[in-house]
Amino acid sequence: MPTIPAATSRPKDWPTAAPANADAKKSDNDKPLDNHVLSSIRANPGAPLGPVRDLIASEVAKAVASGSGEGVVPAAYESAVATGTSGVPEFKSLETALVVARVGPEVVLEADLLTPKAVEFLEKVTPGMPPEKVRELRLQICQQVLPQHIETLLVYVDACREIPADKLPEIRKNVDRAFDEQQLPRMMKEANSPNSMEYEKSLRARGTSLDRMRKMFFERGLAQEWMRKNVKTDEEVPHAELIAWYQNHLVDYEYPAKARFEALTVKTGLKRSRQQAWGILAEMGNEVLAGRSFEEVAKGRSEGPTASSGGAFDWTSKGSLTSASLDEAIFSLPVGQLSAIIEDGEQLHIVRVAERKDAGRIPFTEAQVEIRDTLITDRRREATDAYLEKIRQRTPVWTVFDDPGGSSAAPQFTAGRPTPSVTR
Repeated sequence: MPTIPAATSRPKDWPTAAPANADAKKSDNDKPLDNHVLSSIRANPGAPLGPVRDLIASEVAKAVASGSGEGVVPAAYESAVATGTSGVPEFKSLETALVVARVGPEVVLEADLLTPKAVEFLEKVTPGMPPEKVRELRLQICQQVLPQHIETLLVYVDACREIPADKLPEIRKNVDRAFDEQQLPRMMKEANSPNSMEYEKSLRARGTSLDRMRKMFFERGLAQEWMRKNVKTDEEVPHAELIAWYQNHLVDYEYPAKARFEALTVKTGLKRSRQQAWGILAEMGNEVLAGRSFEEVAKGRSEGPTASSGGAFDWTSKGSLTSASLDEAIFSLPVGQLSAIIEDGEQLHIVRVAERKDAGRIPFTEAQVEIRDTLITDRRREATDAYLEKIRQRTPVWTVFDDPGGSSAAPQFTAGRPTPSVTR
């Protein structure tokens, strides 16, 4: 899988982040619309398309089955790369029409990478930013999402190489209809557009259009189905293999001792001597011993970080506390018993352990489902890598970021240009 370059600075709402909920088991129809449409096609090929996937799968199966070889774009087919006087693939001066990559005969424009979600991000963070910084940020986003877009196009080009050429228009027509019926209404709702004309206007104002989004949806849909068709792995994992993997990764299933505890804390300082602090804390401990609830005492007099919640600390792993004296007390004191006063730098504590669990190891019976999923995921990744490597060998790829001497701020447009002919 191509390495995605790290951005110079990436805020938490950076538009290339994966969705927060990537649960593959959730129903496709329940998932929110991926307004970015440039997410990877690797994870679960075909899944994000929901009901459209079945349509594409059916159309592809019919097209491949009915193809007699006539009209199929052969692997040896060569298409000349359009070049300008500079010898570089031509691109318009408009930023969104800038050619940033070429995959076989397919051209990738900046507008293809700056999707509505990315544009919304730019509109939010760029007001007042110098033009050159805005340009650099746009290119950083393009550089970040380009590798996974290239993977999609590699698979799409491979599909076009095998599917009879006269069948593609009909597949495209049906997928476009499904896009308009199933995806477009949700996209309009997200954008608060009352109708498709208004939505088209808003897209054009941001440098793209419905036609381009339909095209990208078709490319992604066909690529996902083609990936699913060509990347098949054995879903059965022998029990012995599961056990062997568990034995070789025992350390991954070990967990430390942990405890929940309560603490009464008094701080020393310029206005309070250690002896005075000791006396105050001793009074608080005696109140608990006399029958007053630990929570009441902590809320009323403790100076610890959790005093307002009764001095309670949630599960804490052994060795995770910065105070060695507190850590030792919490993991040696009998549960339910008040400790003696513990000195900890500028603070004094009395603690009581509410619950403690010993260190241990997750048994194989509980880990085997996760292990099986891990092994199957590894198989799929290896099969996907092998398939992508095979089609890369016959599909040239060029990007404006190819030159190691370039950067997202000043990409080298002459680097890595494909030869005058490309194989499709």
